[in-house]
Amino acid sequence: MAGRPTSLESQSSRWVAAILAKRSGIHPDAIQIADATIAVWYDITTALKAIIGQQGVVALYDRSVALTARTYPWLSSSRAGDEHSVELDGLQSVIARQSNEDAAAGSSELLQTFYDVLVSLIGPELCEQLLASVREDFASPQSRDL
Repeated sequence: MAGRPTSLESQSSRWVAAILAKRSGIHPDAIQIADATIAVWYDITTALKAIIGQQGVVALYDRSVALTARTYPWLSSSRAGDEHSVELDGLQSVIARQSNEDAAAGSSELLQTFYDVLVSLIGPELCEQLLASVREDFASPQSRDL
């Protein structure tokens, strides 16, 4: 993606980061951040699986982990395994073992990277349509528990 981001891309970047912050609560610890991150991933996986299939979600997730692990190497253990599935329990566990700051920064970066990879493939408008249910959940006064 070259040039200045469009207003839709800028707005999207804000909600992707904000959804994790809202679900984590005020002054969250690493366990709360891990729980919130998994809830967001569950919603994303649910929203995308019917459209791009399990393997598509796994491929995007795996690519996002590989890119984000350059900055947060502890995420590399969260890559998809031989069974070709997103292992959310493993991701939750690795996030929960980090400092509060690293857990928040790494989780947020991973979600943002996933969003950016998806946008690079299908564009911001379609990405927004596919993730509308995740965003609606963010906008609602209650957030779901896993």
